Amino acid sequence: MKARIDFHIHSCLSPCASLEMSPRTIVAKAHAAGLDCIALSDHGCVENLPAFHEACAEAKMPCLYGIEATSSEEVHTLCLFDQLDPALEFGRRIYDSIIDVPNDPSRFGEQPIITVDEEISGFAEKLLFAASDISFFDLVPMARDAGALCIPSHIDRDFFGAIAQLGFLPDLPYDALEVLAPKIPIGAEKWPIVRFSDAHHPTQIARRFTEIETESFTVPHLRNALEKLIGK
Repeated sequence: MKARIDFHIHSCLSPCASLEMSPRTIVAKAHAAGLDCIALSDHGCVENLPAFHEACAEAKMPCLYGIEATSSEEVHTLCLFDQLDPALEFGRRIYDSIIDVPNDPSRFGEQPIITVDEEISGFAEKLLFAASDISFFDLVPMARDAGALCIPSHIDRDFFGAIAQLGFLPDLPYDALEVLAPKIPIGAEKWPIVRFSDAHHPTQIARRFTEIETESFTVPHLRNALEKLIGK
């Protein structure tokens, strides 16, 4: 089947995201935009994934469960699972590895953990876009070994992308590379290229998406589908 996917969406838990980005709002906007599968990938924390799971189940929206991890070199990477529990386990390892800098809501914004009914159940205490102590060179195989799709985020951005932070694109086992601009960076041609919204506000959902052909939205089938994008 042909499917439109957007695997880079932030909820209100991410300090840089709008407080309007509840799981139910994300799912409703994604459905209205004609997306077929979405992922929640907050910065450094997975505690809104259970509410996202419920919202997707209510709406019968296929989904992945993700996190946007920040390596010790400040490279952002999407780590995406097809089951909730492994995503929670992996994401909590990432959160524990983040430098222990407390969030200052007056400077960076709130980091609310919410229920599917949009009730606040707590707050993430660490600043979620702070770097972890895990190198990018270790993070990629670590995510793959845990069963995740591993996609470095916005590699062509001037900050928090692999090329800008490292000065080059290492040869690692990525499942794809997220690119923002129409032109593919030199050296990235050997991997599948995807474009996602990186939505922080409801109006941004599906502003960029990728079309694939897949049998289902499991990690193995998605990996095969992404491989078919090489050179396109």
